[in-house]
Amino acid sequence: MPGIPYSANFTFNGAVATVVGIQVETPAVEIVDMTGVGDNANALVMVPTGAYTGGSITVDYLANGVPQAELGTVGPLVFTSSALNVTRRAILESATVEARTGELVRGTMRFRTTDYTGT
Repeated sequence: MPGIPYSANFTFNGAVATVVGIQVETPAVEIVDMTGVGDNANALVMVPTGAYTGGSITVDYLANGVPQAELGTVGPLVFTSSALNVTRRAILESATVEARTGELVRGTMRFRTTDYTGT
């Protein structure tokens, strides 16, 4: 199974950083119990409503500076490498940064994707 290419970057709100880890939570679709009174005793009728309950992407990164992004910022989240180019509309939910003198900045950003619509 291939890993993250060494040249993988992500861009959000104009800031570019190198991806060192990523976790993707797939979106879930809301399902409603539509079992009727007249259905068989053991029947269960579940129907997807198409409502989107959200997916998220958590990115661990290295950068030369601290990507300045305010929590709640909405914008394009772009992943690029020699093998892929993915863009999602996202909201920045949380961010942590660790910096020491003479080292690259390490951080984590968690995004909620907003470009999915159910059918």
